[in-house]
Amino acid sequence: MSCPHSDHERVERLRGFSLAEVLVAVALLSVIILALFGLVTAGVHRAYGGKKMTQASTIAQHVLERANIYAPHELLGAAGTATTATRVWTRVGATTTPAAETGTTTPIVERNLWRSLLASADLPAATGSPATLSVTMTPLPSGATFASASMVRIVVDLTWAERGTRERHVRLQALNLRSKP
Repeated sequence: MSCPHSDHERVERLRGFSLAEVLVAVALLSVIILALFGLVTAGVHRAYGGKKMTQASTIAQHVLERANIYAPHELLGAAGTATTATRVWTRVGATTTPAAETGTTTPIVERNLWRSLLASADLPAATGSPATLSVTMTPLPSGATFASASMVRIVVDLTWAERGTRERHVRLQALNLRSKP
């Protein structure tokens, strides 16, 4: 003999989910998937930005180390009587300006190397937002010339626009101690 309640329970178990239950489940799943997609997208953007920042830091570090080896002002083509010296290279697309210099002296070779580091960098560079490498050297104390300075401050700046809108910047500085004759 079968119990009427047990048949009713079996029918309830076989009935499935109501439309409302399915819609709630789909809505919850959609919210979770959208949140995960946002997290993944943010992670990819941060990894991309970190990669570009690392590359820019490596370039700036290389330029700074090389500038600290030689007589700084000579690397930028400044006279001993100068009170500051700056060189700027700019890359837009595949074009880097100024053009490579001709010659085989150490300062020219170094400047061309710095230019080529910017030219070959994988940093975003477009017409409205170029990638720029700037090297500035200033004799210290303030007002001194390169010939009379006891130190030279070397500043390397590298700027670019990430995804065309967010300006990124790496700046490294060092002091080159000089022995006076």
